[in-house]
Amino acid sequence: MPHRQETVREALIVANPTARNGRAEAMVPVAADILRGHGWSVDVEITRSAEHASEIGAAGSPDGPVLVALGGDGLVACVARGAIRSGAVVAPLPGGRGCDFMRALGASLDLREAASGLPFATERRVDVGMAGETPFLGVATVGYESRANEYANDAPAWVPGALVYAYGGARSLVETRPFDIDMSVDGVPRRVEGWSIAVGNSGRYGAGMQVNPGALLDDGELDVTTVENVSRWKFPILLPRYFRGTQVDGVGIRADRGREIEIASPAGRVVYADGDPVGQTPMRFTVRPEALRVLVAPAG
Repeated sequence: MPHRQETVREALIVANPTARNGRAEAMVPVAADILRGHGWSVDVEITRSAEHASEIGAAGSPDGPVLVALGGDGLVACVARGAIRSGAVVAPLPGGRGCDFMRALGASLDLREAASGLPFATERRVDVGMAGETPFLGVATVGYESRANEYANDAPAWVPGALVYAYGGARSLVETRPFDIDMSVDGVPRRVEGWSIAVGNSGRYGAGMQVNPGALLDDGELDVTTVENVSRWKFPILLPRYFRGTQVDGVGIRADRGREIEIASPAGRVVYADGDPVGQTPMRFTVRPEALRVLVAPAG
């Protein structure tokens, strides 16, 4: 087996005390001890809010400590929003229910394995999506998925992380109706009746669902998936296909790709990005290629 080169660095563990229903904060000493065991200098910052997490990212520097984001996708996204301004390196660790950004990076979802791999990891640059003026790493949604996201965020603690989006989707299914969509991809207009629009950077959400199955984090483009000619009662049957990434058929569910996505109507629909509301339609979505530095070790 080839020898892996170990790197000793400074780290600031940024932890969300509410992730995994409060269990993430207890993971901080575990991660800190592992990194210190590799000779790293480690400090800890517990976030007070999403804005605070972004401020921590913005206060970093290109040559400063690695910002080790221990939480879910929401925390990683907030830290990244600051880090793309400061140039700091972000190293996500699994501390939330979904951890879909880590899945897209091919990282381990086991805390000890992921933390133990950081001293041997290679830095890479990934794209960042922009929902209006708000950066996002994963997926921005309008319609059915946004409502499901809202219910998923409010899911009871007893709902397992892998099923939290299915829970939200089932509740959303009862009240969502198809709507007329006016949109464009790189200036090419489309008008359809559909249930939802998902604009993906990593293309993953919901603890492993591949809503944009062809999305890549470093291709300089965004993927957009529209759910159009699908019966309401077909949604539960489609769910397993979302986890496999085989739901796109070009008829009921269509996939496109481009550098600029414009959703002109319907107006006033809430846009969710990385699990949080970021504004309303109409909205323009763009991509910032290689805007974020990340440090993550591949699983295994």
